[in-house]
Amino acid sequence: MSTVVREAPHHRNLTCVKEYSCKRAECVARSLEYDRRRYRQKGYGTWQPFVDAEPARQHIGRLRALGHSLPGIEKAAEVSPATLSRILYDGVNKQARRIRPEVAERILRIPLQARPVTANTIVDATGTRRRLQALVAMGWPLKALGPQLGFHPRRLTDIIHGDRVLASTARRIAIGYRTVQARSPQNHGVPARSIVMARNLAAREGWHGPAAWDGAAIDDPDCQPEQTAAYGASPKYVRDNDRIAEIEHLYLLGESVDSIAKQLGGNRKYIGDQLAVVLRRRAEAARQEREEAMRRRLGEAA
Repeated sequence: MSTVVREAPHHRNLTCVKEYSCKRAECVARSLEYDRRRYRQKGYGTWQPFVDAEPARQHIGRLRALGHSLPGIEKAAEVSPATLSRILYDGVNKQARRIRPEVAERILRIPLQARPVTANTIVDATGTRRRLQALVAMGWPLKALGPQLGFHPRRLTDIIHGDRVLASTARRIAIGYRTVQARSPQNHGVPARSIVMARNLAAREGWHGPAAWDGAAIDDPDCQPEQTAAYGASPKYVRDNDRIAEIEHLYLLGESVDSIAKQLGGNRKYIGDQLAVVLRRRAEAARQEREEAMRRRLGEAA
């Protein structure tokens, strides 16, 4: 009757020889070296088959705080997921109180350095979340932002409320943000109703527009937005004083409304409305001058 030979799941430690009777030359040599070391240390009275697991557990915690993943730690320390799980988690058998010294040595040998950021690195989503919120505060609904940024709107909904995000996603949104924040939603097919709804949503949620964040502050969780006045549309036909002064100057030179509109690049109705404001202001100023002259004459007569 033939005997089924079980294949070891890996060949990184003594398990393959002791439990699976592995015959690989390197595995047998590793097992023999372990036996020789054990016999020698027993003879000297220094044999220590297990050590306290707490230093290795704390070292793993520091590595994870620096951005290292558990699979990455397993690979660097050449330990199995089961070994790492036993060290870290309070499961059925509770956390390991003691572990093999060689396991502890390999874990503690991993340097405490920040893990290099790659496309699949999970990073803090503060800056990404604030960028999306700022665009919504401008009047961009997520449904319209999806095509602009290259994401499905449902994916943007998850990101705008999330705490962690892939580095590649954060980079794509940061690049798109620089472009979209310079665009007006009404000039890119977003209905006025949707713009109002997006701004109202941002106001309810306390989201801030791009002007509230200064440079790199948008990515800093400890930075607070600069408080600005709430958005409000300018009153109808109110423009800057320089524009009105140009209209008044050309009118006093004898130019017609059509001529002024052509020279300043505005439409005839706008120029006419602004000119009406100018004429009312001049009429009011003339009336006040007449009244003031009348008061002076009455004072002199008295």
